[in-house]
Amino acid sequence: MKDTLLIVDDEADLLTGLKRSLGKELECEVLTAETGEKALDLIKTNPVDLLLTDISMPGLDGMDLLNLGLKYDPQLSVVMMTAYGTIEIAVEALKQGAYDFIQKPFDFDHLVRLLRKGFERNRLLRENSTLQQRICERTSLENLVGKSVSMMKVHDQIRTLGRTDVTVLITGATGTGKDLAAHAIHENSRRRGKPMLTVNCPALPEGLLESELFGHTKGAFTGADTVKKGFFDQAEGSTIFLDEIGDLPPSLQTKLLRVLQNQEVTPIGSGKSHRVDVRILAATNQDLTSKIESGGFRADLFYRLNVASLVMPSLDDLKADIPLLVNYFLVKSACELDIEPKQVSRKVIDQLRTRSWPGNTRELENTIRSWTATIPGSLIQNEDILTEVPAVDYLQIDNNLEGPYKDLKDQVIEQFTREYVCHLLQKTNGNITLSAKLSGIKRQSLQKIIARYSIDVSEYR
Repeated sequence: MKDTLLIVDDEADLLTGLKRSLGKELECEVLTAETGEKALDLIKTNPVDLLLTDISMPGLDGMDLLNLGLKYDPQLSVVMMTAYGTIEIAVEALKQGAYDFIQKPFDFDHLVRLLRKGFERNRLLRENSTLQQRICERTSLENLVGKSVSMMKVHDQIRTLGRTDVTVLITGATGTGKDLAAHAIHENSRRRGKPMLTVNCPALPEGLLESELFGHTKGAFTGADTVKKGFFDQAEGSTIFLDEIGDLPPSLQTKLLRVLQNQEVTPIGSGKSHRVDVRILAATNQDLTSKIESGGFRADLFYRLNVASLVMPSLDDLKADIPLLVNYFLVKSACELDIEPKQVSRKVIDQLRTRSWPGNTRELENTIRSWTATIPGSLIQNEDILTEVPAVDYLQIDNNLEGPYKDLKDQVIEQFTREYVCHLLQKTNGNITLSAKLSGIKRQSLQKIIARYSIDVSEYR
């Protein structure tokens, strides 16, 4: 599809000459208008990529057309034509969003080069806008970004698992995207018409978790004033995702095993069980084999959960995908913060590829989100990040490592936590909501940490 150039000038002869010469030279479609009013109508009714307009025109002049055109189409690239003596107006046009300007009488070759760059800019803006929209709306496999051999293997496994209804155990280190993989399996399955239900196993106390999973009858215990439908019943016909399954209490492991064996649940307080049609996906960052040996996890439950397995690779195994991930997180962060996406210099990308990522993809995402929110300008460069996190030697505890291990470890954690939170609040000017988003810590949890260490947020505002 050809690019479209709209030329606006009140000199008919100039329009005719430019249309003929530029259309051939740039191999583009050329529209013309002798007034700003007609030009604005063309912008509203035609896909215009580049606007070349005179500044001084009767009626709707070039400056007004610039402002109205950009309001209607923010991606429109605008080049202003200005006569001698109106250079100050042209500079003002740049401030108001024009791409560039050229003085009359102009050199034709210079004009062609300028318009070519204008078309390139327009294509880049529209591609970024399309990418931003796609990332904001992404679901399923598209969220598992990467083209490396390891990530393509994960994609293939997810497609295969989506075609079955077997129970799947997803393993991998913290931050590798196990929850994204679970959503992708569900979205590629016959159950995708209903939402997947996620349960964070360690987030609820044992007694409450049992009620949430299996439900209860009225009067089953003190405070059970009504019948409660459990998560398994709520997920009827769909998928339930048991995150951090390794932290499931032993008593609930036994009950979950019955669900897997018989496809039945028994609400608390009821002597009757009933069948459920629910697919189970589970995830853990723990070594369940070691937990089985230590008695912390049932072997028979492990084998029931591990009918099929999916291992999520660490970011250290996906170094080739880091540039793609960085671009993805830049646009995603811009969506979340409602700002224009930023770019990262090649030197910064090289630095990101060489460093270690113990927190994996989640750590990379939080890093990019932090840079997007706190670094000014549209390009993130090496000098912006060298001093981003203060270097702290957390092993220097009173200049020695003498003392009980637990005491020293607690001291290190306290020192790190306090300095990390203070640094976070300093970057966000005391904005707790933004601090929680940048750190990946839930807002309530961050508030508890602030209260525990008696940090005065007002000092950062």
